[in-house]
Formats: sequence, C-alpha cells, structure tokens
Amino acid sequence: MIQKRILCKVALTALIAIQAMAGTAQTPYKLNKDVAAVQLRTNGIYDLLASPNIGIEIQTDLGLAWELDYTGAWWNSYTRNRFWSNYIFQTELRYYLDHKHQDTPYFGHHVGVYGQMATYDFEFGESGKLCRDLDKTYAFGISYGYTLPLSRNFSLDLTLGLGYFDTKYDVYEPYQYGYKRKETRQMKWYGPTKVEASFVWNINAKNVFK
Repeated sequence: MIQKRILCKVALTALIAIQAMAGTAQTPYKLNKDVAAVQLRTNGIYDLLASPNIGIEIQTDLGLAWELDYTGAWWNSYTRNRFWSNYIFQTELRYYLDHKHQDTPYFGHHVGVYGQMATYDFEFGESGKLCRDLDKTYAFGISYGYTLPLSRNFSLDLTLGLGYFDTKYDVYEPYQYGYKRKETRQMKWYGPTKVEASFVWNINAKNVFK
C-alpha cells in the first residue's frame, strides 16, 4: 500500500512537471513574411522613349532578388522610310542592404550585377543603324539603386548601372522598302549602361510603413 502511494505521488509530480515545462516552452519560430515577393515593373524612361517594356522581380527572404525585363518596339513608316525598333532583354541579380530589418517586399538601398542583350533599327529618312543579332549587342555591369514605397501596392525604383557596352551594326541608306548597306561599324563603351526609373506593382505582398 505504501509503495502504491509513493508511485502515485511520483507519477503526479512528473505529470505536474511536464505540464509546467510545456507551459513555459517557447513556441516554434515562424516566418512573419512571405518567402518570396513577386512584383511587376515598367521603366518609365523607356516608356517615354516609345519603347514599351515590362519586367518581373522575385524577392527572397535572404535579401536577394532576381529581375527579368523585356523591351519591344516596332515603329515604322514605309512612306517616309522611318524606323524606330528595338528589342532588349535584361536580367539582374540584386541584394537589398536593409532586408534584415524589413518584410518583403523590400525597399531602400540595393546593389546588383546585370546583363543585357539587344537588337535595334534606328533610321529617320537619311541614314540608319541596324543590328539584327542579339549576340552583337550586349552590356554588363554593376548597379546601385534605391526603392521608394509610394503606397502599400506601388513603389518607385531608381537605379543606375555602370559597366561595358559593345555593339556591331550596319550603317545603311533607306531604299524603297529595304536598305542599302554602306559599311559595318563597332562601338565599345565604358560608363553608364543602365538608367531606370521604374514603377513597381506588388502582386502578392504589401509595403509595410512603420
């Protein structure tokens, strides 16, 4: 009988201890932000230059973001032999410097590396410049920018990129519905190769104002 009472007291004490430990234990850590924020963007500078463009940016909870942009314009007037066309593909990997203190989507300062490829045809009645191959016009470099939240759904991203630009193109004279090639030239450039003032729309996350 004494042994049973001792066993009951021990069991009751163990049960009370387990309940106390469970009550004081910390809850598991949970992310309080989306693992990835998806945004759509358009560069207002290209839009003003009659070059419609659209891009997508995916931000991770590590402060890293991947961006892919496409620009496409095909304006022409055969009666006046005027062309303004360009196709630009651009990708960038960027890092937001203040991400540890923010939920996605991030804003503030960011740095990155980027690459570009393009084709173009620019001609306004006298002579033109034409590059039809993507591998003949390219650029790459490093970027710095700042993203400013405008509202819970929209932001403004200002970015400047410095790097190397290389293009090989034909100089031609317009001829009826075609052209006469005069010569082939190549241009290389070190300096600004990216200027961006993009309007950003947050799809699956909202800006947080503190």
